[in-house]
Amino acid sequence: MDFGLSPAAAGSFACRVRPSVGVALTAGKPLTMLLEPVVPAVAPLLELAANPAWLVKVGDAVGTLPFPPAVVKYGHPALMGFMILGMGTPGAVFGWLGRTNDDKVAGVKQKQLHENIMLAFWLLAFAGATGGILSTVMQGKDILQSPHALSAGVVLALLTANATIAYSGFTIGGDSTSAGRQQGRTLHAYLGAGTMVALLVHGVLGVANFGG
Repeated sequence: MDFGLSPAAAGSFACRVRPSVGVALTAGKPLTMLLEPVVPAVAPLLELAANPAWLVKVGDAVGTLPFPPAVVKYGHPALMGFMILGMGTPGAVFGWLGRTNDDKVAGVKQKQLHENIMLAFWLLAFAGATGGILSTVMQGKDILQSPHALSAGVVLALLTANATIAYSGFTIGGDSTSAGRQQGRTLHAYLGAGTMVALLVHGVLGVANFGG
């Protein structure tokens, strides 16, 4: 029976009704007959939840490359684990040390380290997100059905907002006075701390998603 769904949405819907196959007959009616009144109502939601056709095509194209299955499955979590533990955490620590260090010379060096590390982290985060999206699609999963993928969008937005504050000279609302810049630095510091918490949540969701 044709419910008028696109192939991507139909596949998404099929994944969701598969657990009900064991009750394919209820009161003598096939499952498709029971679902017929429901599908038109949920079809738009399935269309939104399913991966875009162009993204599926990109995933299929990448899937033709000779990547070992282990790279597809483990490559993204391995890269992000290194980034969070080897770059994000030290970068955040250097930022706070530079902010609180009474030795101004040493503090400036720590702030420079913070800036260099976090700039690289910010750029690599987008590369990691691209790899994560492709990995998810290549494993036949829907991006918008993954809390881990959605949390990645939150992390990238926070990183970008904080980078914008830093590279604007820590001015808020165009206030370039010393007091204004100090407020900007304070906002940058606490927003950065919040971003690290969001990264932790993102990682936990990733482990849960990986286990599923």
